[in-house]
Amino acid sequence: MQRLLILKAGTLAPYSEVFTRRYGDTEDTFITAAGLTPDQVEVVDIYLDQPLPEPGRHAGVLVTGAAAMVTEEAPWMLRSAAWLREVAALGQPLLGVCFGHQLLAHALGGEVGPNPAGLETGSLPITLRAPGDDPLFGEIPDGSCFQEHHYQTVLTPPPGSVALGYSPMDAHQVLRHGPRAWGVQFHPELSAGMMRLLLEGMREEHAALGIDPDQLDETIADTPEGPALLRRFMALSGI
Repeated sequence: MQRLLILKAGTLAPYSEVFTRRYGDTEDTFITAAGLTPDQVEVVDIYLDQPLPEPGRHAGVLVTGAAAMVTEEAPWMLRSAAWLREVAALGQPLLGVCFGHQLLAHALGGEVGPNPAGLETGSLPITLRAPGDDPLFGEIPDGSCFQEHHYQTVLTPPPGSVALGYSPMDAHQVLRHGPRAWGVQFHPELSAGMMRLLLEGMREEHAALGIDPDQLDETIADTPEGPALLRRFMALSGI
C-alpha cells in the first residue's frame, strides 16, 4: 500500500503543551482532518534534517506549515526545495500548506517575502476562481472560510503557475503549479478549537501588533471546507 508522505517543516510544541496533549503535533492535525490512520502516512521531519526518500515512492506528498521563514534559506529548506522540484516534475500529487505553500513556490521559481499587508490571521473567507474542472478546488464553494496565520507570502508565483484564490491581504492564497500540484496559504487542517488554542499562546505577540486578542478570538469560526479539501487531495492521491 502506497502512503501519503508528510514533510513536517516544524513542531507546534513550543506554542502550546495543552494543544499537543489534546490534538498531537503538526502531522497529527493533518491525519485527523483528512480522516487517515497512522499506517497510511509516513512522516519525515525535514526541519530536523531527516533524509528524504526517493521521489515518486509515495501516493502523494504534503508539506506542512512551520514557524520558520522561507527567506531564512536554511540548508534543510534548500535541500527540501530541490527535492520538491523533482517531485513536481514527476507529476505526483503535491500539496503545500502555509510555509509548505511558500517553500513549493520558492522551489519552482517564485518569490517569497514578508507580506506587505502584514500579519494575516483568523478565520477568513477566500475568493476562489478555480475552474469547475479543477481536481482539487472545483467543488469548493467561493467564499469558503479557512484558518489563517502568516507573516510571509508568495509575492510572485512561479512561471506558469496559476492563482486560484485570494483574500484582501494576499493575492496568492491558492496556487496551482501543474496538473496535480497546489499550494494553499491557509491551514485546512485546523479546526476552530485548534485555532483558538494556538492563538491563546500568541496573545502578547498580537497585542504588540495592535490586534485585540479578544476580538480576534470572537471571529474564529468552523471551517468545514478545510477537511473536505484534504480528503479530496487524499482521494486524488488514491489513498
